[in-house]
Amino acid sequence: MKKKKKTPYIFIILITILLFISVACQLPLDNASEKSPDTDLEATIVALQTQIVQPTINNQNPTQVETNTPTETTQLPFEPDQSFISQYQGFVAFQNGLFSAYDFDGISLGMELPAGTSTWYGDNEINVFSDEIFYAEFSENSGVFRVNAQGTMNLDFIDSQDPVSIAVSQDKQLIAWSTSHWGESDLRTDIYYANLDGSNTQLIDNIPENVQADLQLIFYPVKWTDDGRLIYATGMTGIGGYMIFWGYNGLFIYNPLNNSIRTLVDDQERLGICLSSISDDLTKIAIVCGSDNTVRVRTLSTGIETAFPVMEDQVLAGSARFSPSGEWLAYVIQRADPMQELGKVVVVPVDGSQPPRIVATVEDGSFVAEGWVSEEYIIVTQSSMSSNQTVVLKISRDGGEVTQIANGKFMDFIP
Repeated sequence: MKKKKKTPYIFIILITILLFISVACQLPLDNASEKSPDTDLEATIVALQTQIVQPTINNQNPTQVETNTPTETTQLPFEPDQSFISQYQGFVAFQNGLFSAYDFDGISLGMELPAGTSTWYGDNEINVFSDEIFYAEFSENSGVFRVNAQGTMNLDFIDSQDPVSIAVSQDKQLIAWSTSHWGESDLRTDIYYANLDGSNTQLIDNIPENVQADLQLIFYPVKWTDDGRLIYATGMTGIGGYMIFWGYNGLFIYNPLNNSIRTLVDDQERLGICLSSISDDLTKIAIVCGSDNTVRVRTLSTGIETAFPVMEDQVLAGSARFSPSGEWLAYVIQRADPMQELGKVVVVPVDGSQPPRIVATVEDGSFVAEGWVSEEYIIVTQSSMSSNQTVVLKISRDGGEVTQIANGKFMDFIP
């Protein structure tokens, strides 16, 4: 049944109110500043047992906010190239105590190395290269290790009495690591770097005890850039419950040439675990939760954010990954019901010019978007809850191709 038409006067009043709200919501934030504890940002809501800030939404294209499901007739531009050129040689998967290397057709690259005693390795605990792997674990055999054809070596200059996160530079000359330790009353966290032989150890940053009154944070080295700077982050600790995704709170760049730290996302913004990733050119970040479960992309130079429509069954979102150009975003949404879980991989242009598109779905399971092989293909790990099995999939940007290329859990790309 059609709704009755409102009077023209009421229509004019409503349009005026909407325009006022739209203008008010476009106030920019400037979060790309030098590191400073004095930034005054308002925390607004508790979600996933952590506080997050209200988004600044870019409403220049209202359909990107108002559309709740993909438009079936809208086609994402996609021209799959079977001989695509990737910045990576392949990837490593972990299963049954082994790290195994594959190309993107699922063919073994001939490197198979023993893992440690851990049954799970996170993004901040492993770095892969074409001939060796660095990993950290906190278990019966805690430490940071380097494994290659010659065997496994413990990097014993790194204190591993507590959990450690690592990042090895692309030229394998430097390693950064972070530790955290609970003292008598509170938490302390530190992040360091050194030459790979342990010489020239330098403290980059630390949060001492007795200063983390209401926000328990630890450091994570994220990655080294091509020009030798370190991207590192803070993340919350002590969070429990049904956790599918993880993320960061603050984000920083350290330059060892002049010992400077630049803040990209201030800790006092209190994103909690909602900061998912940064684009390769360091201009954009992906934020995956908020007061209304929206996924959004922030341009760091302006603070303006583009929010994407909330999809069906989107109770949680996470593992957002930018394509190499930074023009596309892949992320995962989950129903967040362990009794009848449902996961979906979503792809959307970062400018919101087209609605999000679901490119893969799994019932009784979950996804993790691991990264882009090229502008055309995404790598994801798919997990089954009932069978406890994991596989690595290659998915085309339009969802037309979904191919299993390995058993196990994706660890890292091979540069």
